[in-house]
Amino acid sequence: MSGTPRVDGRPKRGAGRRGAAPAAKSPGGPWTAVSPPEWREFVGSWLQASGCSVRAAARGDWEVELSDDLKRRWRRQRVRLVFDPLRPTLPRGAWFTAPGSGAGRKLLEAAVEVPQITRRTALAHVPGAPEEGLASVCKVRGLSWGHSRLGPVRYDRRVAFHGVVTGWGGLPWQERWVVLLGPDGEFVEWARAPELPDIRTREGLYQINQELMPEQCTRWLAEARRHLDRILDERQLEWERSVGALRDAELSRLGKFFSSRIEEEEERLRRRVTNGDESDFEQGDATSLKLEWERRAAEVRQRWAVRTEVRLWGLEEWSWPVADLEQELRAGAVRLRLTSRVDVARGRPALPACPSCETPAEMLVRSRGAVRCARCA
Repeated sequence: MSGTPRVDGRPKRGAGRRGAAPAAKSPGGPWTAVSPPEWREFVGSWLQASGCSVRAAARGDWEVELSDDLKRRWRRQRVRLVFDPLRPTLPRGAWFTAPGSGAGRKLLEAAVEVPQITRRTALAHVPGAPEEGLASVCKVRGLSWGHSRLGPVRYDRRVAFHGVVTGWGGLPWQERWVVLLGPDGEFVEWARAPELPDIRTREGLYQINQELMPEQCTRWLAEARRHLDRILDERQLEWERSVGALRDAELSRLGKFFSSRIEEEEERLRRRVTNGDESDFEQGDATSLKLEWERRAAEVRQRWAVRTEVRLWGLEEWSWPVADLEQELRAGAVRLRLTSRVDVARGRPALPACPSCETPAEMLVRSRGAVRCARCA
C-alpha cells in the first residue's frame, strides 16, 4: 500500500467526557487512526501479495476483495477493515483490525502459515577490504605480511532463513534467529536478531537471473535446519542451567512442605499407637501424602522440562558481493601467497587457510622451514 489512507473521523460529541484518548496527529491528514503505520503497511502489503484487491473507503477503512484462497478460508467474498479505535460502531460485516484484535490474529495466522520470500541485494562496502588485508584477521609470528590485492567483485546467491525459537520450560520465552547459507548450502553465519546486522540493502537481485530449482531449495532447507539444530543444542545447555536452578528451588520447597506434613502424620500415628488407638486410616494418610508428593514432584519436573519449538516465518534470497583477496607472506627467503574470500558487504576478509592442514587459521607461524598454523606447528 502506498501510505496510510486518510481517515475523516472527528471525535463524536461527548467522546471526551467518556475519557477516550484523542487520535494521533499525522502529516497525512488532520486526524488519523491510532494504529501503528507499520501495521497498516504490513496488512496492505500482505493482502496485495496474497492476490487481494484493496481500495480505500470512507473514514480510513479499506474495502478488500479477497483472493480465492482467502475466500475459501474465511468463507466470504470481501471484507471491510476498520482501523480507527475510536469508532463507536462498525459497519455490518466489518472487521476491527488492530494488532491484538480478532481480525488481526486471523491475518497473522494466515500470514505465518506460508513463509514469505524476499529478494535483496547487499550493497558493497567502501573500501571493500581493510588496508592491512589478511593481517586484520590473522596474526603471524616470525613472518610479515606484504601488500594485499583485491580481485574483482562478483555476486553469490545466498539464502537467509528467519525463524522464531520458542523455549518451553517454566516461563516460556522466544528468540528470533536468522541463519545464512552459501550457494552450496554451506553455513556462513547466524545471528540472534530479526535481521542480519551491519548490512546496507536494496530490493531485488543484482546480476543473478537464474531461477532457483526445487531440489536446491529442498537441500538448502535441510541444511538450514541442521545448522540451526546444532546452534540450538549449544544454546539449550544455557537454558537448561538457568531453568534447572529454578526447578530445583521449587522441588526443594515442595520437599520441605511434604516432609513436615509426613512428620506430623507419623507423630500423630505414634501417639495413637501409644494410647492403643491405632487405625489404618492414619497410616493411609501418611502413605497418601507420599504418593501426592511424588505426583506433585513429577508435575514440577514436567513443567520445567526444557523443549524448543522452531517456526520458520520468512526467507530471504540474497545477491551477495564477494571477492578474492591475495596477500604475500614473507619470512626471509620464504615467499608464500595466500588467498582468502572477502565479504565485500561488510569489508571483512575470511580467515586464510593453513598451508599445511587447510583449516582456517587465526595465527600462522614459521615451523621447520614451512608456514603452519598454531595447531599443526
